[in-house]
Amino acid sequence: MSFLQKIYDDSLEKKRIRSTEKEAIEAYSKGHVSLKLGYSEEAITSYNKAEELWNTLGDLFSARGMDEEASRAYMHAVETWFDKSFVLYKTGKIEEALELIDRTLEKQSSNPEIFCSKALLLFEKEKYEDALQCLDTALSLNIKDPGAWCYRGNTLCKLGRYGEALESYDRSIELSDPVTFRFPRFAWISRSPSSQIQSDSAQAWYCKGVALFELKRYDEAQKALGNSLGIEPGFESAKELRMLCFEKVKTG
Repeated sequence: MSFLQKIYDDSLEKKRIRSTEKEAIEAYSKGHVSLKLGYSEEAITSYNKAEELWNTLGDLFSARGMDEEASRAYMHAVETWFDKSFVLYKTGKIEEALELIDRTLEKQSSNPEIFCSKALLLFEKEKYEDALQCLDTALSLNIKDPGAWCYRGNTLCKLGRYGEALESYDRSIELSDPVTFRFPRFAWISRSPSSQIQSDSAQAWYCKGVALFELKRYDEAQKALGNSLGIEPGFESAKELRMLCFEKVKTG
């Protein structure tokens, strides 16, 4: 091969790499948009395309001896599994979602967000002990995650361990603030009828109020619910439960 031919081939290869990366990013973004619009099948198709393109990109990098770049590309492909598991959950395919989560964990075993998401899927299946174990693993990886602490409290409530749940809610509240508080990606599973992701500790205060109500500590429950409403005045479930607490206190 001539020197000029090598330069030409190298230029074509770089162009292919840039093109493949651009297409992968576009497909992945399209998956997010389709999901947001409620087009589940289109989202899965886009994520599948993104996975294929990221793997192709990884192969291209690997062939050029660019191992670090190849590793990143392959990891992006793995990330599409996580996003597809979200779509599968939304379409009621819980078992398939869990299978993808487990495949993802084989590649990203130190990612606390994935453990949280698995826990919340297990919560949905009423496998509370398994969910609690996943949340404890997530917190061992990131002990300052307020969302994980809140959902740990929810899981303990389902197990009837309300005292321990209160401790988890207090940790969530302590770590929360309006700027940095974020629930895990699978945050639609909640003790609250609302599926809205909270941007602060309103949800944790509400859940603490629920736990205190179950313990018949109605005065304390009222205060917790009042704190929730102080952050989110339109939180209807908190309003209703606070009124019920008021009636319980009133009737002795």
